[in-house]
Amino acid sequence: MLHQNFKDKALKLMRWTLNHEESSTILSTTYNSLISILKFIEKKEDSFGKLALLQEIEQIKDKDFKIGIEILKSQRDVIDCSHSELAEILINYYSLVYLKKLHFRLKYSIEDCRIVELNFIFKGLTKLPNAISYLLNLRILSLRYNQITEIPEWISNLHSLESLNLNINNINNLPKTLGSLKNLQELTLWKNELQKLPSSISSLKSLKLLNLRLNQLCLLPEEFGNLQNLEELNLHDNKLTNLPISFSSLISLKELNISWNLLTTLSKQITELKSLKLLDLERNELSTLPLSISSLTSLEILNLSDNKLVFVPKTIGKLKNLKILNLSRNKLKEIPETLQSLESLEELYLSENNLEIIPPFLKKMEERGVKIHL
Repeated sequence: MLHQNFKDKALKLMRWTLNHEESSTILSTTYNSLISILKFIEKKEDSFGKLALLQEIEQIKDKDFKIGIEILKSQRDVIDCSHSELAEILINYYSLVYLKKLHFRLKYSIEDCRIVELNFIFKGLTKLPNAISYLLNLRILSLRYNQITEIPEWISNLHSLESLNLNINNINNLPKTLGSLKNLQELTLWKNELQKLPSSISSLKSLKLLNLRLNQLCLLPEEFGNLQNLEELNLHDNKLTNLPISFSSLISLKELNISWNLLTTLSKQITELKSLKLLDLERNELSTLPLSISSLTSLEILNLSDNKLVFVPKTIGKLKNLKILNLSRNKLKEIPETLQSLESLEELYLSENNLEIIPPFLKKMEERGVKIHL
């Protein structure tokens, strides 16, 4: 009851407890009390509260925070800082003390007395620590190699977040609030248990990299094409049979890995992606390629291995920037002579097909330096 009745006088006692207690239960209660006190003082905005905040800041021992405080003092008188600014410094400091006590050898970065990066690799987490929700300046958050099953809705509080790494967990659902992370540029969810994505993921307008490999996705949201700044998309090893119509609106996409899925056709949604430089379609169910494959004029790497192709259209010869073409492990009986027109080609893979004869033009391609793997 102490922090409820004497909020502006309890900071010293709570801080001492946070620094000296080892019990996770008591630490949690103490930390939550400290946050409650700071929020109360911040809202009250009186001179006694500011004095209490200033006194607490003077007690900070952490080197990174002390450097930040000294820089702040060199720029202006600390007493001129608002209650909110002072409380934010202490919230970040107490959060760091608390998280370091609970998680041995926690990796982090601090700038201007704010935590901007946290890395919880191999910490055995089953859920996100609630303390993270108060770190409003956090830009990089890595939670890979844990046993997390869900992401809390308060993830939307982290409006400064630019990179979120959730690789190798047990996540089976994402909250709708994820779409509120307007500054997020990288989202990696490799090897989880996702079967679907919330439509709000399409609101991540700043997203440049999205890694969803090794999940159980059967479809993508219809609005997926709204991610018009997306440059790299990895969907390897899911259960996709088709793509939403809006997919063709991913005008910035340069790398698309959709290997090990269940696609039966190379759809218009893909052949309209004019910025693509890498397209990996290995191990799908493709039996034919559309004539429109020639539209992928920026393509440098095309992997079509381990499909059911029986035919390659002559239009493939229009891919003037193509450097690597993999047609291995298909059912091809012949290949088009237009492959000779691939003037940038460096490697051609044709092994494990049903070629009845080795076309003479392959020899000419070898003579000009193309490595051919039969």
